[in-house]
Amino acid sequence: MKAGLGILFTLAAFALSTPAMADDATYVAAALSKQTGTVAFFVGETDDATKSAALAECKGAGAADCEISISGSNICISLARATSRDRLGLAEGATRAESQSGALSECSKTGAEGCNIHDTYCGPTSLQ
Repeated sequence: MKAGLGILFTLAAFALSTPAMADDATYVAAALSKQTGTVAFFVGETDDATKSAALAECKGAGAADCEISISGSNICISLARATSRDRLGLAEGATRAESQSGALSECSKTGAEGCNIHDTYCGPTSLQ
């Protein structure tokens, strides 16, 4: 089940947590705090556990308003951020390249410059 599609947020701060990744993990989730700009990813074996872990990682970084932005199975989620302003793009795709393209597009929609891919996580981790 997908919690959302590509999303762009204007953020004042940015933090990232590194998820645990099992080779057989099939779910991926991204949690985001709109207030602080904290983004956390997690790749896991079940949908509920993966969402819970992403939220815990996000909240563990000091953000109180974390919500799951994107989650699902057999997808990749990419994060792009801009160098010109505090903006980012978060998008999902059936492949690594598709999610990265979507994240770059979301990042640049409001005129941000210097958008580049910061992270990409896939569930399963072998998804290309």
